[in-house]
Amino acid sequence: MKPIESRVVTSGEVEIYRSSKYRVTTIIPLVKNPKMNVYLFEQDEITDFLKGYGEYAEFIISVEQVGAMA
Repeated sequence: MKPIESRVVTSGEVEIYRSSKYRVTTIIPLVKNPKMNVYLFEQDEITDFLKGYGEYAEFIISVEQVGAMA
């Protein structure tokens, strides 16, 4: 799969994104009562969450940056 857009970023931008928190919204569809879950992750937690993600019965519907960590 190829990105639909790509651009060069500065080291400062990388650090801002690395130190940000992200709101990740998912849906669990294949249960009696389908459920939407909302998580608040740091970058490392997103990486951990995505390990083995193909085995989950949950799918991501959005990822939003919500601000840099204090």
